[in-house]
Formats: sequence, structure tokens, C-alpha cells
Amino acid sequence: MPTTSTASRLALRSATMGVVGVVASIVVAGCTSATATDDAPQAATPVATDPVSATTTTDARVTRYADALAADGFPEVVPHSTLFALADGVCRQSAAGTPDSTILDNLRSVGAYGASLSGGTLTPDAATQLLLDRARADFC
Repeated sequence: MPTTSTASRLALRSATMGVVGVVASIVVAGCTSATATDDAPQAATPVATDPVSATTTTDARVTRYADALAADGFPEVVPHSTLFALADGVCRQSAAGTPDSTILDNLRSVGAYGASLSGGTLTPDAATQLLLDRARADFC
């Protein structure tokens, strides 16, 4: 039977992952929401003819993004599916001309979460900026 501290840690870890999922949903919604520049009709995005290569490319981009974040001190606490959603949102919003301040606001809660688990290596602002910079450099 787990001890009280073990049970508490498991409950905290479970709650933390739930918070990450909710935060990621909010960030994705904010990063992919329509902006004033979205008024013009958009051409349909072509569908990849080979889904295996598209998946492999996506996995490689997420892995490259995760590795770059880890190399800069961001703890490996965010699932790859969430990192994909964050980075994809950064790329889309950057392409749409969304100001950096707005994108940073959308990333702030995940950055603060990462900073809180970095052992003092990162501040919330530095972690948030890192999410933005690395998405542009290693994912977009």
C-alpha cells in the first residue's frame, strides 16, 4: 500500500497532467482563433498523399522542438501531442501576422508551468519566450 506522501505525489502528478491538458486546450484555442487577417477566403490546404511520411515529418518536427526545449532547460513535462499543438499554433499565428505579445500571452500558462518544474533554471517569462523562439526555429 502506498504511503501518504506517495499517494499525495501520485494525486498531484495526476492533477498536474490534467492542468496541462486544459491549459494546452486553451492555448490551442487562442493560437488558432481567427484574427482580423483571416477575413479573406483561404485556399484549401492540400492533403498529404502519403500519410505515413506526413506523420513521420510531424514526429520529427515535434522531436526536434522537444529536444531544443530540453537543451535550453525546459523540463520534459509536456506531452508531444501538446507540444505539437503549441508549436503549430505559434506557426499559424506567426504566419497570420499576430503580434508576438499576443502569442506570448497564449503560451504564458504553459511557460509558467514549465518554469515551475525547471528547478529555478527558467523564469516564467524566459520559459514562455523559449516556447515561442524554439517553435519558430525548430518547428515552423
